Amino acid sequence: MHKCKYMIKLNFKSPFNINTGEGENDFINKYTVKLRGKPYIPGSTIKGKIKSNFYKISDFKHKDNNESCNCPMCKLFGKSGNSPSKICVDNFETKEESKISIKTSNSIDRFRKVSKDGALFTEEQCYNKEFLGEVSIVFDEETKIYKEELEMAIKMIDFIGGSKSRGSGNVEVSFEEVK
Repeated sequence: MHKCKYMIKLNFKSPFNINTGEGENDFINKYTVKLRGKPYIPGSTIKGKIKSNFYKISDFKHKDNNESCNCPMCKLFGKSGNSPSKICVDNFETKEESKISIKTSNSIDRFRKVSKDGALFTEEQCYNKEFLGEVSIVFDEETKIYKEELEMAIKMIDFIGGSKSRGSGNVEVSFEEVK
């Protein structure tokens, strides 16, 4: 077994929102997740993007909700029961001062091409450009052959957060393996 550690830098090309899932008052519906008063990107968000991209580029048969599945995705990302993940993703933090603004939008009915009733919403948008974090992966004899695919899955991250169809969350990823 050997462990690889990657330092990853996310450069946002547009504002983004990864929300807490709950509004604190009647004015803002979607608050940006914050840690010590600054926006951050949860490691689980990045891990989910890596897992989704890995699934798209890999050629294996994954059995959803099946404890007997031993595909590479289950071996690397874990599954329920006694099969932990071999991938650990830290929260991604910014060194910049918090740059948050409020954006009001309206949901559109895609079929009728008109706004939906009662669909006006307000969300915080983060304008911070650079976020840094680490990803650690433990490879064994069975999983080390997937190192290149995992690196490609990291490079493939192109959007993070909600409102992608509105142009939010466009990101460019760069990383390096650290010893």
